[in-house]
Amino acid sequence: MGNERIDVTEDFEYDSENEQYNQDYRHWRRHTREPFVFHFSDNSREHVYVEGAPPVSLDAALAERQALMHCSTMLGAALLIFLLSEVLGSQWAVTGVRILCLVLKYGLPTLILTKLCKLPQPVFAPASLGAIPEMIAAVGAGMMIAAVYSTAAIGTSVQTSQRLFAYKDIAAIGTYGVFDTLAVSVLAELFFRGSLLPLLRQFGDPFAVLVTALIGFLCPNELPERICELLIGLAAGYLLIRSGSIIKCAALRIVYSALKYARLGLVYASEEIRLWQYIIILLGIGTVLILFFVHFRRTKLMLQNRKTFLPMKKKLYYLTQSVPMLPWLAASLLLMLLNLLQ
Repeated sequence: MGNERIDVTEDFEYDSENEQYNQDYRHWRRHTREPFVFHFSDNSREHVYVEGAPPVSLDAALAERQALMHCSTMLGAALLIFLLSEVLGSQWAVTGVRILCLVLKYGLPTLILTKLCKLPQPVFAPASLGAIPEMIAAVGAGMMIAAVYSTAAIGTSVQTSQRLFAYKDIAAIGTYGVFDTLAVSVLAELFFRGSLLPLLRQFGDPFAVLVTALIGFLCPNELPERICELLIGLAAGYLLIRSGSIIKCAALRIVYSALKYARLGLVYASEEIRLWQYIIILLGIGTVLILFFVHFRRTKLMLQNRKTFLPMKKKLYYLTQSVPMLPWLAASLLLMLLNLLQ
């Protein structure tokens, strides 16, 4: 780098179309003096003490490694709570208990991360109403992912719909469906894109989008839902960085969730031919909306941030090395394996 001065916070590429979001995110990184925030600038007098070794100069790569390890501790603790809520809520008997478990599942880890990591509201819940092309893309992506789910879940569709509609109280079904579609979608995006993604975004946009999508994939669920969570994570992560607004992410998940319920209704009514028509319609309209977005947003979002220093493999390695993160990862992989073998 020669004599070029390094300031990773100021030199980071903030590529959102929403300049206010860029400024708020930069301000959080600049003024939050916590070990999980990756900020580094050249200082020849700054040293770090490593156990069993003499003091060494703190360089950018070491600072990034330390911040990433601290983030791993935070994420591991939050994800263990997430996993515990999922396991405890696996045999809900009452709609109210199911709703409470969903709130705990997403709300409690989100609260822990946003409070402990001091994420301000403009960073964990940016709510810009602009960026209309991104909103259109969110609707299109939600429709296409719902089509993927409708196709992948054909083998379990009858059992799922029968289990859902086994309750004779239509009001209870409707209440839970509306809550799951609207409130849970918002809570889920506040957790994944509101707290996880900005915490990890310090270490690069591709890294943050990929890891949050993989976390969604590893969370306990049936395989079709896992695949769709991965796709939602990739699409919503891109939309958040592109638009600087979590509203687009919530819209994507709301569309996806609503169309899942519509599909279950078709299956319950034994309309198999209409189900395939439904999938084709979703794919067709979703593709048109995505093409519309591509046409109006021809400027590329590079998703490349220069001021990170660890390669992707090392970032993933250090992220998984904290005490809370390791058991969450092991338990999630084990549950996924058992799910695939069923």
